[in-house]
Amino acid sequence: MMDLIELKPATEEDAECLHKLQIEAFTPLYAKYQDGNTSPAKESLEKVAAKIADQNSDFYFIIYRGEKVGGVRVRWHQGNKVYQDVKWISPIFIIPEQQNKGIAGRVIERLFNMYPDTEEWRLDTIKQEAGNCHLYEKCGFVRTGEETIINEMITLVKYAKNCMERTECR
Repeated sequence: MMDLIELKPATEEDAECLHKLQIEAFTPLYAKYQDGNTSPAKESLEKVAAKIADQNSDFYFIIYRGEKVGGVRVRWHQGNKVYQDVKWISPIFIIPEQQNKGIAGRVIERLFNMYPDTEEWRLDTIKQEAGNCHLYEKCGFVRTGEETIINEMITLVKYAKNCMERTECR
């Protein structure tokens, strides 16, 4: 399966394609939760382009069997801040017809190997989406206890994975 999945860095010229994949991937969740202010399905092309251009992040296409099926962004803060060696996965997405094939879990494993100096990984997900929560917990993430209520239907939960012992995240 690993050989069937690759991560290709996105460039500013790729913004429109990545934006379309993001909308396709997140539209079913938007339809379910109506979270217009936070849903990546409602993000503008300009915002996606800005994320690609951000010097404190890397945005990748997720390629499965030679086709672009999603994207993943890894962001960080540079310098001597509290978050010096912390990376955030935000967002990670797979288009609906390619979901539930183990792709996202393999992508996360690959990210752990691509960023070996990371002391901690973080991400947020929808509390009501048990499958997403299960995926992240299977990858070694634990809930931090922090939650943000978006509306009466959706709550975001924060996850972290401590990698102080490097073998834990590989």
